[in-house]
Amino acid sequence: MMRPGGLPETLPFLPRYLFTDVDDTLTWQGRLPAETYSAMENLQQAGVKIIPVTGACSGWCDCMIRTWPIAAVIGENGAFWIQKDQQGRLQQRFRLPFTERSQNRSQLEQLIENIARELPQARLTRDHPYRLTDIAYDIGQDERLANSDLDRLLALIRLSPASVRVSSIHVNIWMGAYDKASSALAWLEQEQQLSREEALAQSIFIGDSPNDANMFSAFPHTVGVANIQRFLTTLNPPPRYITFNPGGYGFVELADTVLRSL
Repeated sequence: MMRPGGLPETLPFLPRYLFTDVDDTLTWQGRLPAETYSAMENLQQAGVKIIPVTGACSGWCDCMIRTWPIAAVIGENGAFWIQKDQQGRLQQRFRLPFTERSQNRSQLEQLIENIARELPQARLTRDHPYRLTDIAYDIGQDERLANSDLDRLLALIRLSPASVRVSSIHVNIWMGAYDKASSALAWLEQEQQLSREEALAQSIFIGDSPNDANMFSAFPHTVGVANIQRFLTTLNPPPRYITFNPGGYGFVELADTVLRSL
């Protein structure tokens, strides 16, 4: 597999939509760098719409859309998006109807019980009470899970019909035929009235882990921050470009390239 290269001076297309992962892509070592926030402000002022696409819980997503210079946020691995209407009121739109979400929640609660019985050292994330559609286990944020236990956790999850993705800090689990990429494309179609061809031609995505694999597959213009390098052998395809800097500092590199490309 050929290793992707660094970002070019300018992009070979006109970027209007910048989709981004959050943890270890916008943040670094658990914090959002001031330079990263400034880069988002500059992109917004230049007319580029920023849309975080994240495994983060609904509670975190509510905070992001209220306080960050972003157009929308797609949360819990594609379960919903939140945006503001023209009057500044929040709108949260789910990919699945309420009845199906309720049924799925019951199955996830049963899975939590099974995991607690078989692997008690696995810990749910601290934001579990603020999750509406999925569950997540902490493997690197506040807790550390041994690789052997992570393998056991994934094996237990795969005995169920749930979808599972591993990020740099969490194992995310949900029920439903959606993911980050399908929801990003649905947002572009439903909220921006773009055809799939138009959407892909005007969008770029930046991420950091295997949890972003479907975005790297679905979008032709993709970037990985430098800390993605340890996952490259598991990504097919890998991101087209890789920044020199990690996390939010790599995002700043992409922001500068996007601004030069306008």
